[in-house]
Amino acid sequence: MININFYPESDKEEYVSAAKEYSEIWKKDGIKIFNAIENFSGLKFKTKLINAVTFEGPSYSLPLRLRSSYPESHKKATLIHELCHRILVDNYFYIFDNKNLSEDIHKIIYLFLYDIWVDLLGKKIANESKDVEIGYGDTTYKNAWGWALSFDKEARKLKFKEMVEKYSNHPKAINKPKT
Repeated sequence: MININFYPESDKEEYVSAAKEYSEIWKKDGIKIFNAIENFSGLKFKTKLINAVTFEGPSYSLPLRLRSSYPESHKKATLIHELCHRILVDNYFYIFDNKNLSEDIHKIIYLFLYDIWVDLLGKKIANESKDVEIGYGDTTYKNAWGWALSFDKEARKLKFKEMVEKYSNHPKAINKPKT
């Protein structure tokens, strides 16, 4: 299990409130989220402690930054999304084509993220969360979602296994310890 500490970026009330809300989400559902990500991905988290900052801007996985203004349902979906990035980092994923890096990473994540969302949040919120991401206006998310959801659930699992074999535990991963 990962211990996540949620901190507001400043003493601005919306950041303080969001840090408390994310903290409550993790307290209530952290074990379910952690287990779902490991179970659906077949990977293991190596990180044991994460400090997360709430602020107003795009969420990001490393360092973990979470948008304050999302409604609770999307806060949970966002936390899950960013932790899916973290499990790839923990397993030394390396994507060779940096030209489309963001889209390629999201294609990999979306192969299992959608099914986690459906399992933990229900199909309605999973679809709403997907639509929020597609609505960011960046074709990265639209293309990645379109690609990942062109496969059915079983095909996504097989495709993700293929990606794990191809990209995980790579010697060029920036965070891989030197041996």
